[in-house]
Amino acid sequence: MIKLDKLLKLSPDLICTLDIEGRFVDVSEASLSLLGYLPAELTGKCYRNFIDLADMPLADKAMRNLISGETLQIQNHYIHNSGKVIPLRWSAHWDDDDQLIYAIARSGEITNREEDMRTSLEESILRYQYVSKATSDAIWDWDIAKGTLYWGENFESIFGYKLSEISSGVDSWTSHIHEDDLVRINKSIQEILQEKNTNWKEEYRYQRADGTFADVVDRGFVIRDKMGIAIRMVGAMHDISERKQALKEMKRITDDLYKHNRELHEFGYIVSHNLRSPVTNIIGIATLLEMEQDDPETVSYCSTHLKTSISRLDEVILDLSKILNATDNSVELIAEPVNLSETIFNIETDLADKMLRNHVRIDVSPGLFIIHSHKAYVYSIFFNLITNAIKYRSESDPVISVKFVNKGAMVNILFTDNGLGIDLKRYGDDLFKPYKRFHTDIEGKGLGMFLVKSHIETLKGDINVTSKPGAGTTFHINLPKVAGFN
Repeated sequence: MIKLDKLLKLSPDLICTLDIEGRFVDVSEASLSLLGYLPAELTGKCYRNFIDLADMPLADKAMRNLISGETLQIQNHYIHNSGKVIPLRWSAHWDDDDQLIYAIARSGEITNREEDMRTSLEESILRYQYVSKATSDAIWDWDIAKGTLYWGENFESIFGYKLSEISSGVDSWTSHIHEDDLVRINKSIQEILQEKNTNWKEEYRYQRADGTFADVVDRGFVIRDKMGIAIRMVGAMHDISERKQALKEMKRITDDLYKHNRELHEFGYIVSHNLRSPVTNIIGIATLLEMEQDDPETVSYCSTHLKTSISRLDEVILDLSKILNATDNSVELIAEPVNLSETIFNIETDLADKMLRNHVRIDVSPGLFIIHSHKAYVYSIFFNLITNAIKYRSESDPVISVKFVNKGAMVNILFTDNGLGIDLKRYGDDLFKPYKRFHTDIEGKGLGMFLVKSHIETLKGDINVTSKPGAGTTFHINLPKVAGFN
């Protein structure tokens, strides 16, 4: 494959790029034979340092026209390193994406063979663009009059199609454009061919040989005859799939940061709200005790309520500790075999007294269901679901159904109770948030559902809920058979 540096060495023409300020960026070695300067002597310097003063207005005007989008062929005079004034014929255009002027110059005056010179210069520019994109782009050349489309060799390595097997017609391109993009791209091509503009650029999805789609940005240049009719179009297709994926990942990270920042704000409010009450009580009792320390009844009263407030403060701190442990991944996760049915049985044993008093029945689907996961988190998930089903029972005796179904790499769990149910339209957004309660007449803290969801997500699973007030609740849980840690 021809490399750009090799082309710069071999070309007898001066090939270069300039930035928006007119400073040389890349310069071919022909600068020495044409101007008497090594490429390094031109790089970083403005073209105005080398141009004949008489041609300065023409050159400055050309520079402005280039940046406005024109493609120019002009002649001006440069000062050779020896002091001689030499004529140069230039062809140049501005690339808005690269923010560079691509230019090529040849020594000599413009003659009656100007058309031949223009064609030659355009072909040289094409070769320059081909090589500059060759390592990462699929180059194409469309002969509009003949209806043929030529693909460069990178088309095969980028998209996987065998050049020897694809059609020479334009359908080798259009037949692989995503159907949702095809109408837009066809319309765009027809518009550029019918207009006077020469530069075309579109972004769309292009199908690879393996059936997957690449995100591409396609740039083209239209060549017209003397009558302005488009006769040829050349361009380069660049695969930007990785860049698009990186942008998606960046958006995901940004969304996660926003979510965590919002959760941190909510947690700060919870800490402030829940700690304020017992702390305020303690301060008030201490003040009263200080004022009435000689009154035995007051001392007794303060002592009793001080213990109650301290106990409440301790309880709040323990609850907040649970929240932190569930969200900061501070617990070391160890995967080990967990028998799901056995876990339910162990919870029934631990809650035997409560289940007996409330006449609770738990039906578990038969079969052996073992996952490799964190045993304590799996226990906590079912423990909180079962205790919640008992706490928020209806007038009927609590009946809980737990069904396990193998689904590929996951185990699907349906946990159903016949309790009070939840108004999801009203409370759905807050269902798994800490300290959110939906049946205020029943004592509770509002941490159970928060811990359930936090543990499930830590185990790389997911949970959804269906429920209606007075008709019970079903939790749809998916847990991986092999947890994604260790």
